[in-house]
Amino acid sequence: MGRNQSRKPEKPKSIATAEFEALMSPLGIDGSSPCLAVAVSGGADSMALALLAAAWSGRRGGRAIALTVEHGLRPGSAAEARQVREWLADHAIAHHILRWRGPKPTAGMQAAARRARYDLLSAWCRRHGCLHLLTAHHRNDQAETLAMRLRRGTGVEGLAGMPAGRALPGVRLLRPLLSHSRADLIATLAKRRQAWLEDPSNQNPVFARIRERRYLRAVDDDDATPDPCLNDLDA
Repeated sequence: MGRNQSRKPEKPKSIATAEFEALMSPLGIDGSSPCLAVAVSGGADSMALALLAAAWSGRRGGRAIALTVEHGLRPGSAAEARQVREWLADHAIAHHILRWRGPKPTAGMQAAARRARYDLLSAWCRRHGCLHLLTAHHRNDQAETLAMRLRRGTGVEGLAGMPAGRALPGVRLLRPLLSHSRADLIATLAKRRQAWLEDPSNQNPVFARIRERRYLRAVDDDDATPDPCLNDLDA
């Protein structure tokens, strides 16, 4: 659409119970009393997923357990993890803090933190017999991932984007929210009057994904000129 044409922005929509049921249906979670582990940073995306997943599993006689990885990379991150625990306790959602211990790399920190996060999450799931690990990746994340892969010159396989499900060692990683925007997840929390955290690293342009996010927002803004000078680091 040209810059001289007006366009009506999509209105954010809270995710209702029936809609989340439809999102979970194709993911193949069989049996009664399902155990769902939910990766929860405390941001709007993962907080919304935790509330939705807890209600979904509760209707089936199961439970959702929130897992927060505390990387120890920012002052105040431990206090933020405790705040997430307090919020989830108000909804009777069990919560565990997983700490990334030991020396940290001096380069490639974001990639290393991502590997550590998935290692800690999947290890916890294996120890506790929880087969399904849910993450709150959404439509905006998918767009950023595809844009970054395009800049790297990826092949056809990379252009498929993030799948709704994939196997990790001993656990199934599931992403039920890929069809929804971050604005929808914020609307979901607003309807429930639930607060969330804003991670300052999500505004730091040193990270390639943040630069890509700003680029995509600029492309979507009729009054902005996107900056094409973005690196091709994966996130």
